[in-house]
Amino acid sequence: MIFSLFLDDEKATERFGEDFALALEKGNLVTLEGDLGTGKTSLSRSIVRTLADDDGMDVPSPTFTLVQVYDLPKFSLTHADLYRINEPEEIDELGFEEAREGGVVLVEWPEKAEGELGKADFAIFLEHQGNGRKITIEAEGRAAERLKRSLEIREFLKSNHRGNFKRRYFTGDASARSYEIIYGEDGHEILMNAPAMEMPEQNGQSYGKIAHLATSVSQFVGIDRLILKNGFVAPKILAQGLKNGLLITDDLGRDGVLDEERKPIENRYIESGKLLSSFHQKEWPEHQKFDDLTLDIPAYDRDVLQAEVSLLLDWYFPYSNGTEASKSLKEEFYRQWEPFFEIFEQAERSFVMRDYHSPNIIWRENEQGLKKIGLIDFQDGQIGPTAYDVVSLAQDARVAINRPLEEHIIKAYCDERKKGARIFDEEEFKLVYAIAGAQRVSKILGIFVRLDKRDGKPAYLTHLPHCRDYLKRNLEHPALSSLRQFYIASKLVEE
Repeated sequence: MIFSLFLDDEKATERFGEDFALALEKGNLVTLEGDLGTGKTSLSRSIVRTLADDDGMDVPSPTFTLVQVYDLPKFSLTHADLYRINEPEEIDELGFEEAREGGVVLVEWPEKAEGELGKADFAIFLEHQGNGRKITIEAEGRAAERLKRSLEIREFLKSNHRGNFKRRYFTGDASARSYEIIYGEDGHEILMNAPAMEMPEQNGQSYGKIAHLATSVSQFVGIDRLILKNGFVAPKILAQGLKNGLLITDDLGRDGVLDEERKPIENRYIESGKLLSSFHQKEWPEHQKFDDLTLDIPAYDRDVLQAEVSLLLDWYFPYSNGTEASKSLKEEFYRQWEPFFEIFEQAERSFVMRDYHSPNIIWRENEQGLKKIGLIDFQDGQIGPTAYDVVSLAQDARVAINRPLEEHIIKAYCDERKKGARIFDEEEFKLVYAIAGAQRVSKILGIFVRLDKRDGKPAYLTHLPHCRDYLKRNLEHPALSSLRQFYIASKLVEE
């Protein structure tokens, strides 16, 4: 794929540098060709400053040093200038291959290497044109798609009166979604980049479809409106592109429920549990028509439950046991789960956000009551058991919650529920909590291994120990004794 743009001034070059920088990922090789003065170093400087999130960062030309290495938040970047090398073989001493393993390599004057660099992910050509410069980029496959998407984001900003806004990477997660902070003269906003993505499994079926994962940003928009209507805090949507999966929202803040050492702040978890009690007193329609979209919230049904727990056998079991799960083991696994799926489906129901845990809870210290907690990342929500979001909080997959804190969260939720108008059966709730917890953590153990093995994200494996502990806690419920024995016999959990 070939991209061609005209950059009419230095500001336009800087903006393109931002757009290009946000398309880069670890392992990319970028080459920049062009005569002296066409802007190679200026473009490189914009790329480095964007990735460093530092507009004043000193980014000298590596003309004399040949190589300049930057340790940046997402990855390292090696900026090289080959203008002064005498022989192509000299690049062997510059360590580009190793540099690509841990980051991005950006090379000016690549023609001096005479083909020794290998094929670039992005080949950039700069030339003077009128009072500005023309830039041409050759890219293929994933690299081309990422650049195309980044340029689409800039066009989306232009169409919403934010064409000159500065873009900075904010965060991404285990999904295809990513977020940026965009800066204008009057402050900043959040850009949500949520392209439609499928998640095929080994059997060729779409896990995303079976598990009712949101296929478009419309689901987020519709649910966001319901949450705001019911008096809770969620992002206010300032601009939307429903067809291209882009949103601009206000920024709810950075503070969460973890301290600087990423340990749980107990009172914030307890208050988050109390909020769920209010959440479960509200009416949540399964179907809602708006002027610009129709929202259908799916049911957390048996197909979803089975697809999710199957991740334990498909990914975690081979990881922990060194062999694939047998057909007979799988059949018995699903047979063991069947009566619990029945209880799950018949339990007290409400809207389930599905991932109500530390990454998705914003703490608003200066607010009061329900306004103290902001909610994000709820687009995959379903109609399911009220216990589910309680267990996703009290057994936070991203942080170790000790048993006493878990019990305090449950008690706070139950105490608040007893004050509400909706009938609450605490004994039934605790049974469903154990079932939902065992089901959820079985899924998560599989997902974390999949993120490592399939997606190259080994950091998630650090969460396995506390997730295993959660699984053991859930299986302690007397009603789950048969499932517990099966998990022990199958080496899915230690005795």
